[in-house]
Amino acid sequence: MTLFEKTTFYVGMMLILVLLFLIFFSKNGVMDYGKLKKQESGILVHAAQVAKENRKIEKEINSLKHDINYIKHLAKHEHEMAEAGELIFKNNSERKENMP
Repeated sequence: MTLFEKTTFYVGMMLILVLLFLIFFSKNGVMDYGKLKKQESGILVHAAQVAKENRKIEKEINSLKHDINYIKHLAKHEHEMAEAGELIFKNNSERKENMP
């Protein structure tokens, strides 16, 4: 092997090593691609959760607009309201225990 062939071989090998280094560790290289794929999967999971929550809220809005029984249920259980003619019995034993 002549000196020219040896030099060409080593320069070629160095060029290949530099290109491999750039492919793996550059700004848009393989390592960066892996990080971006992980970030993408996290964003997709978050987007799925938000979409599920949106469907739940849309269903509740639809029920509030059109379902009178749902509105009555919320008024009765969450806002402690009663229908006309309905009797409400409260337990006063807790209040008596707290009195001195």
